[in-house]
Amino acid sequence: MKKFRRFLMVGAAALLLSGCGKLKDVDTTSVYVGQDGTVTEAIVDSYSEDDGYTEKELKAFVNEDISSFNEGTKEDTVKLLDCKVGRDTVMIRLEYTDAASYAAYHRTEFFSGSLEEAKEAGYDFSASFLDQEGKEVAIEEAVDGIKNPRVIIFEEPLQIVTEKQILCASSNVRITGKTSALAKAGEDTADGTDGQFLESLAYVVYGK
Repeated sequence: MKKFRRFLMVGAAALLLSGCGKLKDVDTTSVYVGQDGTVTEAIVDSYSEDDGYTEKELKAFVNEDISSFNEGTKEDTVKLLDCKVGRDTVMIRLEYTDAASYAAYHRTEFFSGSLEEAKEAGYDFSASFLDQEGKEVAIEEAVDGIKNPRVIIFEEPLQIVTEKQILCASSNVRITGKTSALAKAGEDTADGTDGQFLESLAYVVYGK
């Protein structure tokens, strides 16, 4: 079986997910950050019997991987919420105590916090962003009048689902709804499939 943390990153067939209401209808790998900072991830991928593993084996593998990670951090920062293998779809839901735990577990860039905290951390907001209508907008204009706007910054091909309305996003992100945005990697692999990481960091700003 391929390494769990990366082998289920491309969304496939539609699946109704139970649990976190914000992720109940997603059909692609998605991440939601709650008001308390916890991160919920729904990993969705296609499945066939040729993949060579059962739901029981997958669940055991994921639990072992999580246990190993938590032992290394000496904290229970990652938790398995659900793991299902259907006829043609795999679904895994994970919960992380915060954005730093998600980033550490997946070994990737992932930031969640206020716009000011992101700037203090050194993230660059000088480029133009796109608003809900797809028009270019400066970050200052997009957040004008919004109290404590928040931002999620990441480098994986993901759907981001937010608690409040998305104000704007970087140009490598497509805003797909009031509280959802999708970032896809370019066709940079030998077989033409999406790559593991985006060509540049993706930004989703929200808070209305």
